[in-house]
Amino acid sequence: MNGFIKGGGDSPPLSFEPLGELDLGTLFRQMKGRAFDAGIVRGIARRCPWGKPQVIVCDPLRKGKPFPTTFWLTCPFLEFQCARLESEGAVREIERCLAEKPREWENYHGAAADFRMSLLSDRERDLLAPEGSPMRDALQKTGIGGIRSTGAPSAKCLHLQVASWLGLGFHPAENWLLSKLGCLDCGKAWLFRCETEKGQ
Repeated sequence: MNGFIKGGGDSPPLSFEPLGELDLGTLFRQMKGRAFDAGIVRGIARRCPWGKPQVIVCDPLRKGKPFPTTFWLTCPFLEFQCARLESEGAVREIERCLAEKPREWENYHGAAADFRMSLLSDRERDLLAPEGSPMRDALQKTGIGGIRSTGAPSAKCLHLQVASWLGLGFHPAENWLLSKLGCLDCGKAWLFRCETEKGQ
């Protein structure tokens, strides 16, 4: 179940879900053992079939400084799958795949930057200072996770690629991601720390 209304073609999502009553507790269980700042969570970009968050939307600013990682993978199952694939050399593989699609990769970064900038309030835009300032450029002129679209493709990590794919609803290497990941949910949500024993 997607937590956003997708735009047409390669457009970013038009909206995302605010946190529900039980979501924050679920996120803390999902992120146990990983660095997690609940204060930057703007909402839910995608949920699994059991209604648990898979990808969250993060604020573009954290404590007044640019935070370019807009989409964060929270699903423990997908996090495990990404770590497994990374250990098998998947980052280099996806970078080779993206190198064959330079225009799509550049456009993808542009869509991510547009969505990130759309999350800013007028006051936050003022905080970023004028066009061309380092703070503004960090959000406006970089792609997913702050990656620059110039030069050879850099995937940074598979977690970022999967989070951005599921958050935006498309990816230049979508077919590759699907072939590597296969199923996008764990089958039983409680197996991967999303629920308490009572199923809350």
